[in-house]
Amino acid sequence: MSHVPTVFVRAAATALLAAFVAAVPASAQAPVYPDPRQRVLTHREQAPLIKGWIEKRFNTVLPDLMTRTGIDMWIIVSREYNDDPVFRSMAPLTTYSSRRRTILAFYNPGGGKPVERYSIGRFDMEKLFTLVVTPNDGQWEGLRKLVEQKDPKVIGINESEHWNHADGLTANEKRLLTGALGEKYAARMKTAEMLAVGWLEYKLPEELEAYRHVMQVAHMVIREAFSNNVITPGKTTSDDVVWWMRQRVVEMGLGKWFQPSITIWREGGNLTTMQGVIQPGDMLHTDFGIVYLGFSTDTQHNAYVLKPGETDAPQGLKDGLKAANRLQDLTMQYAKLGRTGNQALRDALMQARKEGLVPSIYCHAVGYHGHAAGPPIGMTDYQEGVPVRGDYEFLPNTWHSIELNVTFPVKEWGGLAVRFALEEDAVLLPNGSWDWIDGRQESFYLIEPAPKM
Repeated sequence: MSHVPTVFVRAAATALLAAFVAAVPASAQAPVYPDPRQRVLTHREQAPLIKGWIEKRFNTVLPDLMTRTGIDMWIIVSREYNDDPVFRSMAPLTTYSSRRRTILAFYNPGGGKPVERYSIGRFDMEKLFTLVVTPNDGQWEGLRKLVEQKDPKVIGINESEHWNHADGLTANEKRLLTGALGEKYAARMKTAEMLAVGWLEYKLPEELEAYRHVMQVAHMVIREAFSNNVITPGKTTSDDVVWWMRQRVVEMGLGKWFQPSITIWREGGNLTTMQGVIQPGDMLHTDFGIVYLGFSTDTQHNAYVLKPGETDAPQGLKDGLKAANRLQDLTMQYAKLGRTGNQALRDALMQARKEGLVPSIYCHAVGYHGHAAGPPIGMTDYQEGVPVRGDYEFLPNTWHSIELNVTFPVKEWGGLAVRFALEEDAVLLPNGSWDWIDGRQESFYLIEPAPKM
């Protein structure tokens, strides 16, 4: 599939938005999330929230998506420790991974009836699924009988050339699935790529409120890392801060999806960033993300280490950060509902260059995965547009990581070209406006040249 039909995208957006609004009772009260400076939610507290979101998504999101993509039955097959990328978003907190082989089947009877949910095997995952009881060596037979009973006209499978999140069916499992279904039903299989992408990218209002709490935690860790509680200039190394951040996340009981990074820009340096001992006068940059409540964050922020007698960063550094903020504004200005990632990239880069900026834009969806399902706005090595996936349109109630950089000459550093990289997560709202999940960085974290006594 080389392009996403515009008609489907817009119709799906309208229908899903209506489903979301109808599903939220006026009297519903959002959970009160703790101050992240005090604690994060325990796993016991998280579990019912996550399960509730999954159930609501099954009831409100999935039926319309299956109808719009023309799929009567969606079959997802996972192996233990080799999960389909969609699996985690459908499993409760108490399910760590697929068990041996996990086969999930969703059947849409149509006519406004609920989507039927089946687990073929031994586990109903906290009753999220109707169990088709079979022993481990009888799962394929159990699935075949279910398919024959429902007689779906179109069977969706997670196989895709372009969408990695929709490509979870391995060659071996497809071979076994095809054999189990037989010639009649195997001929009805087609890619469920846009069903998988649509499922993963849509977010409930309740999930958004939780994500704001998650982002507050991520920002808190960065704020603490970029302080004299962690950094003693002239002594602390960039690696010290990296490992402190990773350990802090573990101690808080949170997950992680990539190794944090700390890089140094320094007066008299070259065009590459540095590692080593942090010194007064350095600009520090971090790329950091956590996993909490089933959601991933992705943030890039910057700090400045004050020299003795300084109270703020040099104006040239502040101007560079302001230029990166301007590129954020332009990116979101052109990334609108009904437009594609490639259109947003082209127009934002064009306007930025007209304004004298030296830009690079490489935004991506975020949420259940750090690099999630949805339209990219460029990639580091695709500044002319991303094939296929970049032609996907922006939809409401989706989350995106606005990731980019501006190369800017710092006058106080002899005109050294410094890369000012920022990354903040944002939501595209139903009215077409953007909202930062927890604000954005507009000024440097300031680190004292020596700890105050």
